[in-house]
Amino acid sequence: MNSYRNQAIETLKKIFKDNSYSNIVINNDIKNVDNRFLSLYRKSVLGVIENLIFIDWIINEVSKTKTKKMEIDVLVVLRLAVYQIFFLDKSHENIVVNESVQYIKDKGNISGSKFVNAVLRNILRNKDTLTEKMNQLPKDEYLSVKYSYPKELINKWKKQFVKDIEKVLIANNAEAPLEIRVNTLKIKRDWLIKLFEEKGIKTYKCKYADKGLIIENPFEIDKTDEYKTGLFSIQSESSMTAGQILNPKKNSLIIDMCAAPGGKTLNAAEMMNNTGKIISRDIYTAKLKLIENEMRRLGITNVKVEEYDAAKLDDSLIDKADYVIADVPCSGLGIIRRKPEIKYNKTNINDITEIQYQILENGSKYLKQGGELVYSTCTTNIEENYELINRFLNNNKNYVLADISDNIDEYFETAKKGYVEIYPHLNGMDGFFIAKIKRI
Repeated sequence: MNSYRNQAIETLKKIFKDNSYSNIVINNDIKNVDNRFLSLYRKSVLGVIENLIFIDWIINEVSKTKTKKMEIDVLVVLRLAVYQIFFLDKSHENIVVNESVQYIKDKGNISGSKFVNAVLRNILRNKDTLTEKMNQLPKDEYLSVKYSYPKELINKWKKQFVKDIEKVLIANNAEAPLEIRVNTLKIKRDWLIKLFEEKGIKTYKCKYADKGLIIENPFEIDKTDEYKTGLFSIQSESSMTAGQILNPKKNSLIIDMCAAPGGKTLNAAEMMNNTGKIISRDIYTAKLKLIENEMRRLGITNVKVEEYDAAKLDDSLIDKADYVIADVPCSGLGIIRRKPEIKYNKTNINDITEIQYQILENGSKYLKQGGELVYSTCTTNIEENYELINRFLNNNKNYVLADISDNIDEYFETAKKGYVEIYPHLNGMDGFFIAKIKRI
């Protein structure tokens, strides 16, 4: 049996049992997979999570024992097999069935292996019929099953996106590209492109992020000499754009309130050419160590890393900062392409917006007169974005949104008003909200 299937099953079991983030478990487990199967392993694990409602609907249509009552080994084996049967073009159906059955046999569960075989053979016989039945479901149920989104989320997004709802669901299920930020302390973007070309690594420039590159064939990019010597960092284009909108001047004092894993801190440090000072804070000690490791790799020396809760006001920093970065905790609905399990999470919007608002209030107090704060989220929820900013401005008359049209492509009509909304279905990027507030 291909070892990648065993590992994919074990990885999925951890994700489902412990509600762990898929990217963390995959990054930990992928070292156990043969190089030949790395892409298939990653695609299969993420594919199962991304299409979970679809997969379980298929299984429940043919099985008398429903998914909620299945033991974890059998359930995960079936989910992986159904994903590969329906979604992988090069999937060899009989091999998928045989290897799935064998995995359960190897666990000593003979009756379970017979059950898996019966369910999968039944699915194969009725594949076209099942697809037709799905296509005939009522519209909302069809959208939920076909694209694997909870009905509550679809209903919420229908109000926000109206006619574009299916495009939104499709775009959020698409595979996200690997984007990198060029370290301008060490190299120019065009020079890095040439270095990659010499190694057969294809890249092209990001549309909006002026330090960004998209890697077309990103296999083990973090093992290249260019990565080890700090010529670039892995960061999404949307996240890079937040730094571009910050646009800090040299020798400034910046406070990054929720810094981990550090992309915006390090981008700002590069933009200031290692001048000034950045106080980079987070509540998680382990994540702060990641920032320090990245500082060493990139050659950054103007950052001070501190453990601190952004929701608590630090009186010692009031009126001190030229810039503040408030990349607040959020529901994450803009990065479903990278963490598909997010779409199944139930977020208490009232709780999270109160935390966001408190962080924004605190950050605003750190600004000098004339200082600027960039507020950003990786969600498309309007309550966490424009509505929250509007509430803050209504309550704080000495702050205004600042024109950011010089810092981002003219495509964003709201940039002159001081904010941008980025959507996967419109921009091909992670869903982000970025606003720039100025103290007057």
